[in-house]
Amino acid sequence: MLDTYDYEQLKGLGGHEVVASDGEKVGYVDLVFRDEGTQQPEWLGIWDGLPDSKPRVLLPVRGVEVVDSAIRVPWPAETVRGAPSYEDPHDLVLAHDSVVDISPETERAAYEHYGIEPLTERPETVEVVRFRLWRIQSF
Repeated sequence: MLDTYDYEQLKGLGGHEVVASDGEKVGYVDLVFRDEGTQQPEWLGIWDGLPDSKPRVLLPVRGVEVVDSAIRVPWPAETVRGAPSYEDPHDLVLAHDSVVDISPETERAAYEHYGIEPLTERPETVEVVRFRLWRIQSF
């Protein structure tokens, strides 16, 4: 399971396909989101690999595993494709650690979408959730 991987191991998953529980390919890992406060990887950013096509979506690290060099997720393709999206942080440099913010509403919506409990409890008053990102694709 990817929730046992550390940040360095997750960064090595660039180029791996993401396959849903129903066998459909749903994209590729684009980014690894590591919580700035806890330093724990929480999300993968998934992209279909085509410029200006579908939105990039968040995928929790929990419950995900690598099987035969593909990333297997316990949710059907429709669930993954319908997940909350994130903006492509255009100013990120390939293989460079950067800090970005997402809204706490987006993070809460993503946890609710997948039906899992948050890894990190956030106070209701938090205005942004800060993550360190590692771009692992060069699309």
